[in-house]
Amino acid sequence: MALHRRIGILGTGAYAPAQILTNKDLEKMVDTSESWILERTGIQERRIIGPDEDIATMALAAGRQALANAGIEASRLSFIIVGTNSADYLFPAAAIRVQDALGVNRQLAAFDLQAGCTGFNYALYVAEHLTAPEGKYALVIGSDASSRFTNWTDRSTCILFGDGAGAVVVGPVPQGGIKTSFLASALSMKLLCQTEFNAENSPFLPPHQTTHRHFLTMDGPEIFKFAVNAVKESIRRIVEMSRIEREELDYVILHQANHRIIEAAARFAKLPLEKFYVNVHRYGNTSAASVPLALHEAVTEGKIKAGDKVLLVSFGAGVTWGAALVIWSY
Repeated sequence: MALHRRIGILGTGAYAPAQILTNKDLEKMVDTSESWILERTGIQERRIIGPDEDIATMALAAGRQALANAGIEASRLSFIIVGTNSADYLFPAAAIRVQDALGVNRQLAAFDLQAGCTGFNYALYVAEHLTAPEGKYALVIGSDASSRFTNWTDRSTCILFGDGAGAVVVGPVPQGGIKTSFLASALSMKLLCQTEFNAENSPFLPPHQTTHRHFLTMDGPEIFKFAVNAVKESIRRIVEMSRIEREELDYVILHQANHRIIEAAARFAKLPLEKFYVNVHRYGNTSAASVPLALHEAVTEGKIKAGDKVLLVSFGAGVTWGAALVIWSY
């Protein structure tokens, strides 16, 4: 399908739960130390979803803010897409729950998308191609509550993850917009979380005694190597596809998984670290929410200006990775 309209980001929003989990708190929960966490991840604290919250309520808060900042009424939307890895229900989709809360039932199509921590980039790519032919509008949200399937006795994973949501409104723009983007994937079982709907619920499969497989598990060193290579490839591909020099990139919003990955990405890209937005120290890895949450903060802080070439890069379990080059237009 040919793209007919220039599509850009019209507004951003974010939501972070009120509860803060610090490294000092983790020292009381698991065999770790604040210095150990900081040295290996750069994370100081992360947000933890409240008992009365879920990914749909976080997505709704971020989505409403993005709509307000874009000046777009929910009734003008044609799509709502939620990238998430921690859905509270297999169905209905969190996106449909957001749709209902916005009062636009039967007026648009809403669905969830799962692509690991790359969920927002995947959702943005899909939204771009859905809206471009007729110049429609879409609300794209990344929302995750990884704390709810984190093993809080495993110091190698529980120090990394936090909860939150980020959102953007995409639609037609007179200039700028998404210049180029790509997605990629390859099978890897180095970071996984099995579903709870398994042998314990089925008379047709052998029974299992443990429920620990429902926690996320990760081969840290292998994931680190994958992440650095994925960022390196993403920057190379975007530069080649858009026919620009990497020095022309004004700002990079990278998936906030680990400060060491961000530093490595800056070295490989041969770009100053100042061009990379960093908030991993305050939120940890918020999975599919990471890139839109960081983007919203960068915009709010005035770090991104109209005309800037902004690179959005993420990578995640699956494994998946992707990037989008946006010429900022608002």
